[in-house]
Amino acid sequence: MEQFQWAVLILPAISILGVGLMYFYFRNEVDNKSGYTAFVVNIALTALVLNTAWELLHGPLYEGYQYAWVHISMCLIAAVTDMLTTLIMLFGFGLFYKNIFWSLKLNLSKILLIIVTGGTGTILLERWHIATGHWEYAEKMPIVPWVEIGLTPLLQFTLLPLIVFLIVRILSNTNLR
Repeated sequence: MEQFQWAVLILPAISILGVGLMYFYFRNEVDNKSGYTAFVVNIALTALVLNTAWELLHGPLYEGYQYAWVHISMCLIAAVTDMLTTLIMLFGFGLFYKNIFWSLKLNLSKILLIIVTGGTGTILLERWHIATGHWEYAEKMPIVPWVEIGLTPLLQFTLLPLIVFLIVRILSNTNLR
């Protein structure tokens, strides 16, 4: 984590394009456009706030991390990427369920799908980032056996998207459901 590597921004750039396209696709599909926009903004802001806190709290579990602007700014970039990942989940499952408001009616199968998808994506991306040297774990990072990735990134993407969707479900207008 000593030097910023621009390659870590490739996936976020692709994600921004995909999220933008999917936002407009679903915007054309819904009747309540302002309610839809508020729903997506609520998910984005909730995901950004929760992921920023998570990134800052687990930062010391990465090699060389310090609470200095250079590392805090990297955490902020990571939190934006995490927010985009949550939006990709929202839109991807929206396509799968043929309903962008699918997260307002969570059930056990949807919860398990969120957890499995988030966990699988984390395992693949963390292994790639570690293998390419984008970052490395500090000694204090708990490692998940068999997959050899950090516990906190795995928990982040198995728990936070679900928490985001539950919070926004509480905040959302009932006429969206």
